[in-house]
Amino acid sequence: MSQQEGCRVVVLGGYGHFGARIVRALAATPGISVIAAGRHPQRAAANLPGLEMAPVQCRRLDTAAATFAADLRATGADLVIHTAGPFQRQDYGVARACLEAGMHYIDLADGRDFVRDFPAQLDAMARRHGRSAISGASTLPALSGAVVDALRDRFDVLQSIDIVIAPAQATPLGMATVRAVLSYCGQPFRCWIDGRWQAVVGWADPQPVTFARIAPRLASPCDVPDHDLLVQRHPGVSTVRFRAALELPLLSRCLAALAWLRRRGLPLPMAALAGVFARAGRCFDRFGTDLGGMRVTLRGQREGVAHRVHWDLTAPMLHGPEIPTFAAVLLARRLARGEPLPVGAHACLGLLDLPEFEAEFARWQIDSQVSWAGTAT
Repeated sequence: MSQQEGCRVVVLGGYGHFGARIVRALAATPGISVIAAGRHPQRAAANLPGLEMAPVQCRRLDTAAATFAADLRATGADLVIHTAGPFQRQDYGVARACLEAGMHYIDLADGRDFVRDFPAQLDAMARRHGRSAISGASTLPALSGAVVDALRDRFDVLQSIDIVIAPAQATPLGMATVRAVLSYCGQPFRCWIDGRWQAVVGWADPQPVTFARIAPRLASPCDVPDHDLLVQRHPGVSTVRFRAALELPLLSRCLAALAWLRRRGLPLPMAALAGVFARAGRCFDRFGTDLGGMRVTLRGQREGVAHRVHWDLTAPMLHGPEIPTFAAVLLARRLARGEPLPVGAHACLGLLDLPEFEAEFARWQIDSQVSWAGTAT
């Protein structure tokens, strides 16, 4: 596809928490026409203000409908961006329908198994159709992987990777995100620690962490694709950890309490609790700030000396929720410029480099910086 022909993009979940942001970004991109799709097109007016001024169509598409494949094909899209999570319990039906229709596919999945197994499940089909299918085009593993790739050469021996995401308390919450968070609260999962797989419990045992430009927080373990993908990408690394750090310690401890109860067999209705947790969290917004952040810490050896590097990101003015959309937007723009996406099925690791993300950071006044020390602690 040449740039002159234009690129037609369907955003599934296009009125949602992340989908609406992607729709707005792509609608402002020359050469792209956007279809915001979902089960409830009437929500477009609320979530996409100024829609009448942008080249955006709205269309009803229900991924669970028997007619989904035919309805999707009727859009004539070149690319589908799937944002309708949570992905933790989804199958690959949407991706398969896109490939069968001759469309490229990108999703924002953060489900560990979903992203890890995506290439093995769909690569043959994607190659047969000559299309690209990319999973995990979000903060994890697309941005986190790009940061590690950018800093890896500062070490002769890379020993550990530690990633912490710290959302602002007042960040708007999509229900899919809350359901994903609660799906592994209190559940054990495998984490690569000290050169072997060990069990940790989701959202249990919050520990203090520090950042460059935001206040210290309590961070808890989360089950994400990076636990598998970064271990595979960086052979020899002895530890890979990912944690999330809520702004208010009380909320971190509430999740830890839920994790404790669930580990002890209490049959908590986690699906129902998602709505309760989302509504209750909003009551504490006045005690938080508009600052979110992320810290990636690498430790290892350089010239025989223990070495540590921190990469810190600070997102002001509640701009943090834009970050998970950057990878999908960058890849869609690449396609619209007439640059090919890689044929086959891929986890979104190594497909984008850090300077590409930094250009998007600048648009949103998001700051990133690197600091290092000769002696790791």
